[in-house]
Amino acid sequence: MAKWNADELAQARKTLQAEARQRTAERGVLQFRADPETIKGVMRAAEEQQVPIGTLLRLWVQERLASMHFTPGEPDLVRRVTLLEEAVNELLSRKK
Repeated sequence: MAKWNADELAQARKTLQAEARQRTAERGVLQFRADPETIKGVMRAAEEQQVPIGTLLRLWVQERLASMHFTPGEPDLVRRVTLLEEAVNELLSRKK
């Protein structure tokens, strides 16, 4: 087997990385590590807002990406979440 030169290795790395990122995006699952205090803080925030942890983290990431303009053309996520929260609260108040 022939050895690859530095440019070929760099291109192979880019290709593999792009393929791995595509597979991750298609699965729709990201994992990350956090220190215990951060995890506890996220759990408390989710509990206070009465939403699942995954939902809270997803909203936070979407809001941050929108504020950094990484989602051009997307509707204002903060506004969408606010409207959704209002609708959920309205439905919950009807149940009582």
